[in-house]
Amino acid sequence: MTLLILVGSLVIIGLAAYAIYLQVQLRHQKAERQAQAEQLAADLEERRQHYRNSIRVLASAIDAEQVTLTEGAIRISMLVSQLNLGEQERVDFQVFFQLTEATAHIPILEEWKKLNTRDKLRYDREREEIEEKYREFVVDAARKVLHKRNEQGGEPLFYPVGKH
Repeated sequence: MTLLILVGSLVIIGLAAYAIYLQVQLRHQKAERQAQAEQLAADLEERRQHYRNSIRVLASAIDAEQVTLTEGAIRISMLVSQLNLGEQERVDFQVFFQLTEATAHIPILEEWKKLNTRDKLRYDREREEIEEKYREFVVDAARKVLHKRNEQGGEPLFYPVGKH
């Protein structure tokens, strides 16, 4: 009988030790998952901040006429798409999407290189006509993006020199 109690006690102690071991492992895994989730959130926020900074750089380039409106709009709309903004915030960028859509039929990159000179000139004229229709709205939207940054207390994105 004593032997049976001793064996039973050893089994219970062994099972308790194993349960404690599993509990420690579980805590370790939870802490590891929490650290990974925090790192993922930090990486995501860093990426979002990079996209926002890129949008501000492009907005300043549009305002300073350093890029065509179409190029700026295409790039900004792609970056905004990555941000998963709410409807209210997305309204500020709507004109970039509209210009991107209006010029979507114009070949870019490799397709542009394949065009002959006459077709390139024709598309350039068409792009410039479309840009002229959107110019006021796109430049205004770009300035709003820059103005928002200044309202948030950030350092100016660029210091204008010359024209303005």
